[in-house]
Amino acid sequence: MLITNKVYITDPIIANKPAGGGVLIHFSKISKESAHCIVKIHIANDKNTPEEVFANITLTDKNGRSITKYSETRKIPENSQNDLTVEMEIENPLLWDIQTPNLYELSISLHNKNKKVDELKQNVGIRKIELNPDGFFLNGKKVYLRGTNRHQEYPYVGYAMSKNAHYRDAVKIKQAGFDMVRTSHYPQDNAFLDACDELGIIVMNPIPGWQFYQDGEFSENSYQNIRDMVRRDRNHPCVVFWENSLNESQMTEDYILEANKILKEELPFNDTYTCGFIDHPSYDLYIPARQHANPPNYWTKYQKGRRKIFIAEYGDWEYYAPNMGFNQSTFSPLLLKEHTSRQLREYGEKRLLQQAMNFQEAANSNRRGKNTIGHANWLMFDYNRGYADDLEASGIDDIFRLPKFSHYFYKSQRPSTEVIKFRGITIGGPMVKIASYWNEQSSLPIKVYSNCHRVALYLNDSLVGLKSPKKDGVSENLISPPFEFSIPKFSPGMLVAKGYIGANIACSDTIITPKNGKKLKVFIDKSGIDISRSEIDVLIAHAYITDKDGNILSSDNNTYIRFVIETPSENNVEIVGKDYVKAKSGIASILIRVKPSWEYFKLKSYAPDMENGEVFVK
Repeated sequence: MLITNKVYITDPIIANKPAGGGVLIHFSKISKESAHCIVKIHIANDKNTPEEVFANITLTDKNGRSITKYSETRKIPENSQNDLTVEMEIENPLLWDIQTPNLYELSISLHNKNKKVDELKQNVGIRKIELNPDGFFLNGKKVYLRGTNRHQEYPYVGYAMSKNAHYRDAVKIKQAGFDMVRTSHYPQDNAFLDACDELGIIVMNPIPGWQFYQDGEFSENSYQNIRDMVRRDRNHPCVVFWENSLNESQMTEDYILEANKILKEELPFNDTYTCGFIDHPSYDLYIPARQHANPPNYWTKYQKGRRKIFIAEYGDWEYYAPNMGFNQSTFSPLLLKEHTSRQLREYGEKRLLQQAMNFQEAANSNRRGKNTIGHANWLMFDYNRGYADDLEASGIDDIFRLPKFSHYFYKSQRPSTEVIKFRGITIGGPMVKIASYWNEQSSLPIKVYSNCHRVALYLNDSLVGLKSPKKDGVSENLISPPFEFSIPKFSPGMLVAKGYIGANIACSDTIITPKNGKKLKVFIDKSGIDISRSEIDVLIAHAYITDKDGNILSSDNNTYIRFVIETPSENNVEIVGKDYVKAKSGIASILIRVKPSWEYFKLKSYAPDMENGEVFVK
């Protein structure tokens, strides 16, 4: 519900005005020295008398430096609408990019008869984006887009996620080494786009529609979807590409032409870029899925008028079904359990390593394409589907946001020199991860993911080897190929990997074979985002089954764990869904809903013959 005075700034979707309604801001002529800004404000006068209005517009950077300009005073006739347009020049702008996502606060106050009658505040960013025959450029620097796909679904609550949950997802995407995300074919929550603005994650924003097309009412509704999408999301600096395409649907040429015409009408700027899954010249960028081409080259030899392509999906279907898509109703007989990328975390080390290898092979292959500006794997998080009774499990994290080995493969593809600061969190920098549980079922040789120059692996304090990355036919194009170490046979104890940059140890990772004795360790995943005290929040919590020294028993897929919440007000904090949960690879997970009136709570976990676990949150 929007409650306003009778003279007010309109809502862009309700106003339904091409290239207008609400507030439209656009930056041009961008350099390190200056940027030109235009702010277009749509004003409604619902009074029965003409009214004079003016606006006060302020842009403030993170250092508190601001620029303010007043619009002209304009008389708006009774029961009508009009625009106020202001142009501004910003000297030495702080530019938004994927490593330093500088934001400005745009503050607008609307005045009628010298009285403030409406105001608006939102974050905006100044960035120069260019898509040309040489590639994609951000602020004059060529960028290869390392991306993923995301469904905004949580266990039990589906899309009814809290604002903070969307932020936590964005943090995890950035932590996994991605600087770009393709959202799915429905409008994702604005909170997620806000988070992408703050974290420096480039967004490819699609319209609704999946495997269906029809002329008439359907296509007319789709055209309106385009307008609504743009009007809602156009001021987000993170939104760079507009996927003006019905996903995997046989759109007509008339539809494609009209869809792109509408988008350019809504955003009549040189840096408005449309993209679609059909190879049509009306799109600025062609975005095929990897499985829609033939192996072994897929899209690596694509050259059509030097058009640029972005691999919008890869790593799942081409390892899953030999019919290359468009037949998902018969998916079950096509499953090759140990070869597919659809691997639940509880399926174990061997199959999770296969999933990681699938993503690695595909990512390496995609980078051979000279006209490819980037790619997005399918996908970040496991998710439920309406047409199937099982989870789609090709996520590099499971649905409870726990990482699989493939998560660390992607994390290693961020250069060690890239470090991003966000709300006290450090994202990026040197990393090393042993892709093993180191038990009797562990795969040999041992694979290690790292973005360091060299890695040393030790077994029980004895050096196994000091190696450089392994370059071969599935890794020669990667930023950081994996490391591989030969160990003749399993020997219980401690594996330690040390990552070297130059002559210095930059990071390390340790895996220890679990011993006797069991206890529970409880962890609430906040991902650096504090629990809200102003609105309802949902959080994921885990109970880890460990030995007496805290080493996870990753082979435990059978133990049931009971969760209990203690709080001074029983209605303020509650478990959503199950409170009696079976462990998966030694971890049981639940969802908690926290109301803004919460004070403190204790989360406890219980299992037979184990030391109980608990965590206190205040």
